[in-house]
Amino acid sequence: MSAFTIPLPAGYRPDWVFKYHGRDPEGPTERVSGNRLIKAVEIGGRPVILDMRIGGQAVDLTMRPALGGADLAQAERIVARMLGLTGDPTGFEARAAAEPAVARLIGDRMGLRFPLSATIFEGLVWAIVGQQVNLKFAATLRRTVIELAGTSAPDRMIVHPGPAAVAALDPEELGRRKFSRAKAAYLVGAATAIAEGRLDLEALPSLPADEAAARFAGIKGIGPWTANYVLLRACGHPDVVPAGDAGLAAGLQAYFGLDQRPTPEEQRTLMAPFAPHRSYATGHFWAAWG
Repeated sequence: MSAFTIPLPAGYRPDWVFKYHGRDPEGPTERVSGNRLIKAVEIGGRPVILDMRIGGQAVDLTMRPALGGADLAQAERIVARMLGLTGDPTGFEARAAAEPAVARLIGDRMGLRFPLSATIFEGLVWAIVGQQVNLKFAATLRRTVIELAGTSAPDRMIVHPGPAAVAALDPEELGRRKFSRAKAAYLVGAATAIAEGRLDLEALPSLPADEAAARFAGIKGIGPWTANYVLLRACGHPDVVPAGDAGLAAGLQAYFGLDQRPTPEEQRTLMAPFAPHRSYATGHFWAAWG
């Protein structure tokens, strides 16, 4: 076991971190309890438990087994992603002083950051299983994927499977476990494209958002909403609009006092004034009204 402390930026808000990673209380790959976030990951070809105790000014991180060198650096990157420390909201927050619209949107949520999925592929799986279903059912489908293809870890946890393991799943078996035929095909197809090198997820964060979204072209079942959700929630792009998202539509309707929820195209228009920080604006719409 190894342990160290990670300082947190001033005004850090852990509440959204716990809300995001605790979306599935029965999830076998992460657990949230009080101020504690536990995650099972694969590092250096073996399962590792990352145990994060999040305080007001720092995170006490314990890793089992002990890590060093490149493995430790990978663990630190995963933790930074999960805690939302890879992005910086201060540029958006600074606009509040001169822009009443931004100030009204942020309200009392200064310091709100975007926690990301532990890996980009995990975020993609969440996005695909979440298409056109509620959160509870999406979590059920995700658990099925993890239980069928994941790797056992200590404390009765399971490491989320990677692309090759998901690509090897039988769509018929997924269908027997509540997946629609289309969703099973989309999930296995996307995982196969990644495993075969036709879609390089790790390259997406360093690309301009439009170019990154275009990389999903030709991957069946990944339309504009899924692509942009992955760029925002898994890649950390700062200026993305997941147009068509129900939570964003509800937030925009409430914020602008609209009679009905805006269409995807109307959502893009309404979000335009928040560029180049539309991802952070989306986060505040979700936090307030999602």
